[in-house]
Amino acid sequence: MREQSNSLSLYRRWRPQRFADIVGQEEIVRTLRNAVDADETAHAYLFAGERGIGKTSVARILARAVNCLKVEAGEPCNECANCSTILASRSLDIVEIDGASNRGIDHIRRLREEVNFTPTDLKRKVYIIDEVHMLTNEAFNALLKTLEEPPSHAMFIFATTEPHKVPRTIISRCQAFEFRRIPADKIAGLLVRVANAEKVEVTEEALDLIARRANGGMRDALVMLEQSMSFGGEKITAPAILDMLGLVPRETQQAFLDAILIGDRPAMMTIVDTLAERGKDLDVFLTDIVHLIRERLVEGTHDLPTEIEIAKRLLEIKSDLFRSLDRQIRLEIGLLHLMEALSPHAASRASSIRSKEPALHTEKSPPVPSAEPELFVGASIQEPESPSSLPGDGRAAAQTAAPPSNWEEQWKRMLREIEQDRIAIAAFLTEGQPTLEGTELLISFHPEYSFHKESLQKRENMQYLAGVVHRHFGDSVHVDVKIDERVERNPLPHEVLHEKARLVCRAFDGKIVKEEL
Repeated sequence: MREQSNSLSLYRRWRPQRFADIVGQEEIVRTLRNAVDADETAHAYLFAGERGIGKTSVARILARAVNCLKVEAGEPCNECANCSTILASRSLDIVEIDGASNRGIDHIRRLREEVNFTPTDLKRKVYIIDEVHMLTNEAFNALLKTLEEPPSHAMFIFATTEPHKVPRTIISRCQAFEFRRIPADKIAGLLVRVANAEKVEVTEEALDLIARRANGGMRDALVMLEQSMSFGGEKITAPAILDMLGLVPRETQQAFLDAILIGDRPAMMTIVDTLAERGKDLDVFLTDIVHLIRERLVEGTHDLPTEIEIAKRLLEIKSDLFRSLDRQIRLEIGLLHLMEALSPHAASRASSIRSKEPALHTEKSPPVPSAEPELFVGASIQEPESPSSLPGDGRAAAQTAAPPSNWEEQWKRMLREIEQDRIAIAAFLTEGQPTLEGTELLISFHPEYSFHKESLQKRENMQYLAGVVHRHFGDSVHVDVKIDERVERNPLPHEVLHEKARLVCRAFDGKIVKEEL
C-alpha cells in the first residue's frame, strides 16, 4: 500500500495501490473487482462522495486493473509492464484531468479528438476527470456525444463531490457509485498501522480523536497524523492533538453547555474569555458544542426543546461571527441574549444538572508534563532519613512531601500546567481564592460562583485536581472547595469594560449614550 519515496506526504505514501487496500468502500470495491474479473467493465463511471474518501484512488486502481497483463481476481498485479508504466506516470493512455482548471469547451473538444486514436502502449485509454461538476454546460454538451458512442478502447471515470451539479444526461450514461464516509473505527485501524510503520508512538485517545475529527475522510486523518508527528515529538497524545488543532477538551464543552442551561453568566463568560486568550477558534468551538448537543439528543436523556433551541441559536451566532470585528464580544452578546431568553426555566434546569453526573463521559487524557522541571519538585521532596525509617522497623522508608513554603508561587505554576491540560478546570480555579492551612489547600468561591465550585466537586474533576495538587504541594496536602461570602468577587469582562469607559468619559468630560449586553 505504501509508495516508496519518503519525501512524499504521508497520505501519498499510504495511497491504496490495490482494491484490497481500500478502506470503508467494500461494496463498491467488490462490484468493480467482479466486473474486471469478468471483463465486463462499463465505458463510463461516476464516483460521487465527500473529499478524501478514496474516489481518485479507486479510479487509478481501476485504470491499472483494466490494463494489467496479469490481473488476478480483479486485482492489478502492479508489477507487469503496463502496471509499471502507469505507476511511473509514463503512459500517454492514462489521462487525468482537473475539471476545475480544464472546464471549458475547448479542452473537451481536444479530448473528443484524441479519444478516437487507438491506445499507444496499453489495452485501453482511461480518462479520469476530477471535480467533473465544474465543467461548463457547453463542455458537458460536447462530452455527451462521446459518452453516447464511445470507442471500444476508451473508458471515462468521473469523480465529483457535488453530484447534483452533474447533468442528468451525463449521469444516465454512467455507472454511478456513491462513496460513503469512512467509519471512525476503520480510520483508527489504519492509523495504527501507519503509526507502527512510521515508528511513532501515538496514544489510543489521540488516534481516536484524529479519527473522529477527520469526519469520515481518510486523507484528512493522515494529514492530521503527519502534522501531529511534527508537533507532538516522541509521543503523540490527545492534549497535544487538541492544542495543534485549536480544539478544547470535552469537559470544557460540557461545562460551557451546562452554564448556558442553568443561566450561569459568569461561568459562560469566563470560559469564553479563557478560550479567546488562548487563541482557540470560536467558530470551531461552537460547532463542537452543536455536535455535543446532537449526541445528547440522540441519547434522549435531555430537554429536547431547550437544547434544540440552543443549537439553533448557536448556529445563528456562528454565522454572524465572520462579519464581526470583535468576535469575542459578538459571541458573548449573542450568548447573553440566548441565556436571557432561556432564563425563565434556568432554575429548574440548574437543580436537574446539579443533582446528577453528566450523561456524557469526558475524554480522559493523561496530563501533559510542563516544560518547567521545577513543577514536579514538590512531589519528590524527601525528609532526611532517620533511624526510625530504616528497613525492618515496620515504618515506611519514604516520607511524604512537606507543603512548600512558597506555596503561592507554586499555586501559580500549578495553574499554568492545568491551563495546558484542562482549560475548564483552570477557568474555574481562577475565580477561587486559595489558602493553605496546614495540610489542607482550601479553594473558596464567592456565592455567585457556586457553579464553579460544584463543577470542581464532580468526581473526575476532584480526582484530577487532587493528583495535580499532590505533584506540586506534596502527598500530605489534600484539596477542598467551599462557598465563602467573604471572598471578593472578580469583576466580569463587561464590568471591566464599563469601568474603562467610565474613566474615559471622566477624562474627556463625556458620557455613555448607549450600553448593550
